[in-house]
Amino acid sequence: MPLSLRNQPFRALYLTFDFVGTVLVRAPLWLLLSIPKSWRPRASWSIKDSFLMQLLRHLISVRSRTCLFKAESNYQVHEEEGVQCVWVDPVPKLIVGDLAIWSRAASVSSKPVRGYWYCKDTSATPNALRMASSGEKILYSLHGGAYTSGTAHPSGTNAKLVRDIMHLDSRIHRTFAIEYRLSSDASNPFPAALIDALAGYHYLVHSIGFNPIDIVIEGSAGGGNLALALTRYLIDYYGHSDVPELPDVPESLILLSPWVDILANDETHIKPTTRSWLVSDYMFGPRCPMTNYSKQVFLGPHGIDVAALNEYISPSSRHPLIELDFEDFPRTFISSGAAENLLPQIRLLRDRMVRDLGYDARGAEKSLRGKVTYHEAAEASHNCLALPFAIQQDARRGLLAAIGEWLVDCTAQTT
Repeated sequence: MPLSLRNQPFRALYLTFDFVGTVLVRAPLWLLLSIPKSWRPRASWSIKDSFLMQLLRHLISVRSRTCLFKAESNYQVHEEEGVQCVWVDPVPKLIVGDLAIWSRAASVSSKPVRGYWYCKDTSATPNALRMASSGEKILYSLHGGAYTSGTAHPSGTNAKLVRDIMHLDSRIHRTFAIEYRLSSDASNPFPAALIDALAGYHYLVHSIGFNPIDIVIEGSAGGGNLALALTRYLIDYYGHSDVPELPDVPESLILLSPWVDILANDETHIKPTTRSWLVSDYMFGPRCPMTNYSKQVFLGPHGIDVAALNEYISPSSRHPLIELDFEDFPRTFISSGAAENLLPQIRLLRDRMVRDLGYDARGAEKSLRGKVTYHEAAEASHNCLALPFAIQQDARRGLLAAIGEWLVDCTAQTT
């Protein structure tokens, strides 16, 4: 990534020329290539979806080249909108074992981080910090962004995602989203985000009083990777005398297009339904500058090669020497899109989890049902719930319906 594009006046010049080129050349070309159905990335896509996918991919590429990887800096929220910001205390005593070794190697420690409470009922905001009532369910959200972008702040795309999921389950009245530290050139490599996610989970259990069996962890893309890493740490160290305050594992996981093999370049594995010159996904893949940048800064001093052998970083690694299992993981809902670049690694995650936990076959006897539910949207790109511009609405509605059915089924199986 050229250093000059990070600084003025070079960044301003680049953005100006790119804007002109996009308006005069790229956008008209994308539109023309989207008109014939046989030229679109997916035959079923509309002209609008095809065109907007190219625009979104380009905007993300421009953002990565100009290094605009900053979290939301204005942490003020309007409480009347059902959101409240809090500080979460650091948890240095919970960092043990391999996590302690990794944190020392990366010069990372536990620090105070912000979190955001989202209330289903906006009039309930003044009580957002109330103690958990008996049997109350909570959604703990870990936003996406490949560890280098995104935010838990209500201005981000994650806010609408968590509100949509909250309204699928009558038992969930509020969501807590942690503003975990993002990786950059100079700070916060692995395991900074994992430490912050651990602090947020500890806060829900020990400060607000939620029972782990009432917590549903949701993570999309990089947040899905983080949700798996957090759950694995809880499984590995819960009950150890060194960390008596470490909570138990959550009730369940929702993994939305999780990024689970950091080193993989899966774009070449996606087979388009047409002979198209246009891309079917906006994130991840060998030609995505943001992905390459994210890999480098997230792994930081650990080096690229460590990702292939670390089960906390790449649970879908294809390296022959990696050893991992999912035997003690909770019920898990995994989603993917047939048009997304991460599809091969998500399917591999599904297969490995089903191997150890069993597949949740609807209609089977309760005693014979496994813990893994998988939903693959036939024509969807990466994490369709977070797509802007109202892209792929049919896939979005189908995924929300599947999550809602799964949440209801979780209730039936635990009662």
